[in-house]
Amino acid sequence: MAMQTYFVVQPYQETNRGALVALPAIAAKDADQAQRLVAQQKRVAVGVIAFSRRGDPEAGDYEDAVVLSRWGRVPDDGDMADAAA
Repeated sequence: MAMQTYFVVQPYQETNRGALVALPAIAAKDADQAQRLVAQQKRVAVGVIAFSRRGDPEAGDYEDAVVLSRWGRVPDDGDMADAAA
């Protein structure tokens, strides 16, 4: 299978103790839709990251995630890279 680009919006909530918890990730069809989803999630989440990632799911070969936008309280880049793996 050929390389495909995936677009993902990852919203976060905050626990009573202040820890960040990832909500279910939302798939987007392209970067524009990802940006619209970020705007929607701003109403209900404490933070949101939109990113893209190219990969070949059959081969299990993936490139690093590329952050399209981030808003609010989100994990640092190292934590986000672990979540995208």
